[in-house]
Amino acid sequence: MSEVWNEEVKNIGDAGDSTRGEVDDDLSNPVTEIVSCIKRVLQCGDHQGLKIHLGRLQEWRRCGQTNLIHDYWRVAQYIGESELNNICLLLSITFDKPEGIRWCYMADVLSLLATALCNREAIFRLMAHTNNIIPILVEAAQQVTHDDVKLYALTIINVTVLVCRARFAKHLVSSHFLNKIVDHWTCQGEKIPSILLEKTLNVVKSLLMCGQIGIHNYATAILTKMSNVMQCQSGQRQLFAFYQELVRSTDLGEKPHICARYWTRGRLRKELLGKCLGQPWLYIYCSWPACGNHNATPNTFFRKCSACSAVRYCSRQCQEKHWRAGHNGQCKLISCLAQH
Repeated sequence: MSEVWNEEVKNIGDAGDSTRGEVDDDLSNPVTEIVSCIKRVLQCGDHQGLKIHLGRLQEWRRCGQTNLIHDYWRVAQYIGESELNNICLLLSITFDKPEGIRWCYMADVLSLLATALCNREAIFRLMAHTNNIIPILVEAAQQVTHDDVKLYALTIINVTVLVCRARFAKHLVSSHFLNKIVDHWTCQGEKIPSILLEKTLNVVKSLLMCGQIGIHNYATAILTKMSNVMQCQSGQRQLFAFYQELVRSTDLGEKPHICARYWTRGRLRKELLGKCLGQPWLYIYCSWPACGNHNATPNTFFRKCSACSAVRYCSRQCQEKHWRAGHNGQCKLISCLAQH
């Protein structure tokens, strides 16, 4: 798997669309500007600068303007394509910081990693870093002082299990990563932030989608442990109903794949991931700043790859450049991965 993703074409700039110099110099384009800034802060480990640019990105996503939302996903894709190794490196360096400041810095790095995992290719490529990042994600999810760190860690875990299924989940299950979280909530006996509880239940749902008996049994055991926790969340009816549905689904049949089929409902991973991320374009190939019309109408914007239907393009120019860069040799593999 790792050999496939380490081809010559590692990011949009390397695909013949623009050189690194062109990307860095064209700061009139807001996408290019923020990508250049994030690349620089990753190189020097500037956590304060990273926080500023992440805040700007989130403003783009929250504002509701179509062009800024599209720009957000372009930045997310480019960072996922070109900077995943650097993000994982900064994650390891930050994890080694003293306990007193570790989690404050870790929140920004985990937020960037969660942003970068915006399509299946980026998530599949993260598997090359499994041995390094799983201990960090587990520790981040289990710490009790910073809820934002816990939320980002659970978000990353959720999308990765959703896409990579048992290949990633088996490493997490062996560490019993959810036990400490649930035990702490049980001892606390207080109302838990709904966003954290919802994210935890979604992680359990993704584990149930794996359809493997060991992972299924672990998820079932976690749901049992959460019984007392959920009783304390009586005011959150929607979450309690979600929890009850999860419990009922584990009793649908003796075999885990029946439960997995209940939650996937025949949908492909790209559909499930699109719903999870809140965006319909799971792999956007945009050759900015030298691509077609960024302000195209919805009917022509993000056209599908004619071969695998997994990749979308800003314009026909972008599609032609991606195919010349080697996508025509990879798209069949993407389709196969989506089916398994």
